[in-house]
Amino acid sequence: MIDGLIEFLIYAILPYYKKKKKREEEWYGVIEEKKVKSDYSVSKYKCYVIFRKDDGQKIKMKINEEDLNKYEEGKRYHKRSGEDFPEAVSEDY
Repeated sequence: MIDGLIEFLIYAILPYYKKKKKREEEWYGVIEEKKVKSDYSVSKYKCYVIFRKDDGQKIKMKINEEDLNKYEEGKRYHKRSGEDFPEAVSEDY
């Protein structure tokens, strides 16, 4: 019984809080790199965008294959609190 409860906490509850914390973050950053990795599982490809935040920290975000073209390397983006993905910032910020 206790083992089942511990497994539930590890696999169901903890990832929820991790995602919630990331969703509440707000930051500005620039795309350093876009990556597409081939995978032989359910989806064809795994797509990632790597941002460098203004404080120097790198963030690797997994995105859908369809959304990959929305992001441009070298362009500045703003991740708002409550949003899952960053949006492009106009050049005259």
